[in-house]
Amino acid sequence: MRKKWFLIAVLLVAALLLMACRTTEQMSSVEATAAPTEEPTPTEEPVMTFIPTPEPTPTPEPTPEPTPEPTPVPTPAVVTIGAIGDIMIPSGIVMDVVTEDGAYDFSALFAPVAELFQSVDLMCANLEVPIAGAEAGYSKPRETGKLFFFNAPDSLLDTLKEDGIDMLTTANNHAMDKGAKGFFRTVEKVREAGFYQTGTFLDAADREKPLIVEINGMKLGFIAATRLMNSASNDFSRSEARTLIGFMDGQEPCEELLADIARTKAAGAEFIILFAHWDFENDKPVASETRAMAKKILEAGVDCIIGSHPHRVKTGEFVTVEREDGPYTGLVLYSLGNFTANMEFTCMVGLFAEITLEKDMITGQITLTDAGILPTYTFRRGIELPCFAVMPAYADPMRINGLTVPLTEQEIEVVLKARALGLTRFGTVEGIRVLDAETEAEQTAAESE
Repeated sequence: MRKKWFLIAVLLVAALLLMACRTTEQMSSVEATAAPTEEPTPTEEPVMTFIPTPEPTPTPEPTPEPTPEPTPVPTPAVVTIGAIGDIMIPSGIVMDVVTEDGAYDFSALFAPVAELFQSVDLMCANLEVPIAGAEAGYSKPRETGKLFFFNAPDSLLDTLKEDGIDMLTTANNHAMDKGAKGFFRTVEKVREAGFYQTGTFLDAADREKPLIVEINGMKLGFIAATRLMNSASNDFSRSEARTLIGFMDGQEPCEELLADIARTKAAGAEFIILFAHWDFENDKPVASETRAMAKKILEAGVDCIIGSHPHRVKTGEFVTVEREDGPYTGLVLYSLGNFTANMEFTCMVGLFAEITLEKDMITGQITLTDAGILPTYTFRRGIELPCFAVMPAYADPMRINGLTVPLTEQEIEVVLKARALGLTRFGTVEGIRVLDAETEAEQTAAESE
């Protein structure tokens, strides 16, 4: 029995040893398989190593600084101002415009110049006739040895407004033709009709409100004054008249006019125009005292003077004066003559004047950059009504429009004659051109007429 168990134990030990041997062989086989093949030792020779030269890194182009846009220069502001001479409505014109139903129609009188009026930014005229109402009696023929007494229907204002007039000055020797009542009514009616107005006033407080019109960024001041007043009414004392009416005396600006100029400037006016009813009713050259007055007015601060009253066209000029802030050169148009009238041929010729102002929007300086004139003519066309018509006396009369009946050859000759007279009386003034002369040759020809 013991031998049997001994034999079993031997057999178990032998089996275990056999299993251990097989495991060892398997591990050796795996290691042999996994072991790397031994590389032969290389012959030691110097090795040349090539190191490539690196490509230079490109320098980036600098980003250009953007060129700053130049600050835009503001475009100068521009204003055109038109002016005509005296609007008088004598009895002949009143009778000419009356209609079958008893109304007063002025449309035919001004139709040929309406386009001219509407071509400017601000159109100005001197209203040398009261608007005193029908009860005061309209203009009648002058009695022998007496003064004219004018008065026009209210419809005159309506037509002037419709045709392009913007401003009416009323300082003239006929302002008191219908007494104080007519005087005040004129101021009221002109303003009610929508016009800018100055030259005569409702009271002292009214006068202290300067007329300043702002157009295209420009503040333009307007003053009007007369050298005389017809002794047609005693309704005002001398002191009252000088309070209610713009006056100028002799060769020196009066105290009231100087106050008007100072007040207008203090109220912010950047350019001041004075409408002066002055000089003398004659064919003579501009009086020396009128020229002296013009110089003093420019020295006081007025920048441009537009004159009327003599019933004839007179010349103009640029006048240089000394002011506190240095020399200044202002334009003076001594007389634009009559715009509407019923007188002799020489008194039926007037001028339309146009000036151009430019304002430097950086400095605020306003400069008169252009000035021109064009003759006008109050035509009596015949015995048929209406016979009166104010026409621009163009070099080419075919340019005249607004007529219901075309001009005849004989009438064209009269228009050209009126043009020649107006240009001759005004004369050649450097810096003032003839408005319808489009070329230098035409300008020279116009000036030589």
